[in-house]
Amino acid sequence: MGAIVLAADGQALYANAAARELTGGVPLAELLEGEAQPKELVLRLGGRSVAVRVVSRPLGSGLRLVLVHDIAEIHELQQEILKMDRLASVGELTSGIAHEIRNPLAGIKTTAQALNEELEAGDSRRDYVTRIVREIDRLNRLLLDFFEFARPKSMQPRPSDLRQVVSDAVYLIKDVARKAGVEILEFYPRGKVMLQVDPDMIKQVVMNVVLNGVQTMAGGGRLEVHLDDLPAAACVEVADSGPGIPEHLRARIFDPFFTTKPKGIGLGLSISYRLVKLHGGWIDFETGANGTTFKIFLPRDIKAGREV
Repeated sequence: MGAIVLAADGQALYANAAARELTGGVPLAELLEGEAQPKELVLRLGGRSVAVRVVSRPLGSGLRLVLVHDIAEIHELQQEILKMDRLASVGELTSGIAHEIRNPLAGIKTTAQALNEELEAGDSRRDYVTRIVREIDRLNRLLLDFFEFARPKSMQPRPSDLRQVVSDAVYLIKDVARKAGVEILEFYPRGKVMLQVDPDMIKQVVMNVVLNGVQTMAGGGRLEVHLDDLPAAACVEVADSGPGIPEHLRARIFDPFFTTKPKGIGLGLSISYRLVKLHGGWIDFETGANGTTFKIFLPRDIKAGREV
């Protein structure tokens, strides 16, 4: 937020760095023109347009305080809060539905297993029962995703080597990648990258993002995983050589149950988004015709994020 202190004659006595950046060379008279308070303006700065909100308040002795807000930042914060609230609401609904489905499934599986024991060896009907049990197990795995999304377990941060956490996560996806014709390349710092995190949560985050990258390359490809040890944070980059994300879909990438793939229920990236936020970090992506790169930032000084 920019702050400017004006003298009675309108001359600026003080302007902080944010105010200088937001207003540039715009005359103060333009900011304060008219009586309406607060007011919103679009300023032209260095060839770009910046939307700002201006509020002016008297300080006494003829001085005035002018506050200049970047509306884009306010809008982004509002959208972030709305996203968190929406995820929480969907999570509550998902949890209730999953509970209602899980109990009947348990009964069906028990009955099927009992029936299988009564059938004689070689009875062709045993194949049908085996298929029933296998599909129930698949549904139960989907339900675990529902529960993980609806109510993530309590975070248990402890000193962890992020290099080992990321490496373990990638290892668990390598067989899937190999079958899909995807080559995974890993790049790590030489030494340990110690952070106070919940290693199980971060492992799941990396697995979800890596698996998402593998699944986007239907005809095979190349996926790179980079771990960067930055001064204030660690950054995990997952870059695929897939077709990129169409522009009209980019805003929905982290929405629950959104997927463009024929298999899956669209919870992997939503779960990753929530778990990273719980660590006070953030996850973002860059995409184009040559592929997509997800960046997972985990601050070195972790403060628990908003419980969602």
